Amino acid sequence: MKRNILSALLAFTFLLYNSLSYAALNQITGNWRNADPNTRGITTLAITGNGNSLRMHAWGKCHPQDCDWGEVDANAYAPNVSSPLEPSANAISAVFATGFSQTLVIVRPAGNNTVRAEVFTRFTDGSGRSNYTEVYTFNRQMHLMPLHPVQPIQPVQPVQPVQPIQPVRPIRPIQPLLPQVQEDCLSFNPATASVRNIDGRWTIVDGNHLMFNFGDKRMEALQALKIIKYYRMNSSCFVGRPDPSFQYLLVNGQAPQGNLPGEDCVSFNPNTSEVKNIGGRWKIVDGSHWVFDFGDKEGEARTAFAIIRKYGFTFVGYVGRPNASFIYLRK
Repeated sequence: MKRNILSALLAFTFLLYNSLSYAALNQITGNWRNADPNTRGITTLAITGNGNSLRMHAWGKCHPQDCDWGEVDANAYAPNVSSPLEPSANAISAVFATGFSQTLVIVRPAGNNTVRAEVFTRFTDGSGRSNYTEVYTFNRQMHLMPLHPVQPIQPVQPVQPVQPIQPVRPIRPIQPLLPQVQEDCLSFNPATASVRNIDGRWTIVDGNHLMFNFGDKRMEALQALKIIKYYRMNSSCFVGRPDPSFQYLLVNGQAPQGNLPGEDCVSFNPNTSEVKNIGGRWKIVDGSHWVFDFGDKEGEARTAFAIIRKYGFTFVGYVGRPNASFIYLRK
């Protein structure tokens, strides 16, 4: 039954692309990034190969990092049966399967260094949810050549003063400013969020969008979902994607507030906290206690500190210490 449906979809795709204009396979192969940084669907595509030997690799929006859909065989299509495939291909299709759905992805050129992906998702778990379609635009990921170093400017010879200069009072050193906060947040609905086992991994999902992955830790996934629903958290935010060094959740653009009985929280004072380099690693510390560790990422440490001060977070919450699978901040 599944094979018949897939065959019908591929036949439909072939007929559709017979009417498209001339293209070439190298306009579709390559590495592609979704033009919408806040997408909740496919974030990245990698299409490799040539002629009748193609592969498509996809990644979907997930937390704390994008979920790897894996790499599958792909098929290229020419405008008609007599057209050579390599120089005239104008579409590529691939099918990704999970434990609960099957997704057909059709990619075709949409302009200079741009492709358009049409996505058809069909649920196979008997849940009764409606099959649906999505359309995304992807931009080619360019590899930039390194810049040559700029030649140093020759020092300017000092000018002799015409009249004696009166001594100037020493200026107090200027305290470094906190970086301007440019937040990277994704919204979701806590009312429809749930815990599901997907390919052996316990995951918090909102509809078909994977948000938090807990591996085999089912009880920790359930506890994290309880926290999300208790505080009504509806935004998941990051510093430093695709491998974020700092994550936090908000409630309608504000810090979560309250006190869930039984939660594991540690308090700190944002007014006495600071960013320090300790042993070659950048940390946010409160007195002699370090709260967050950023390794060699000073910029991300200072951005995270600005966010903490902005929202007035005073507690860090954990699920599953010592190796916490879920971390959140609140007042």
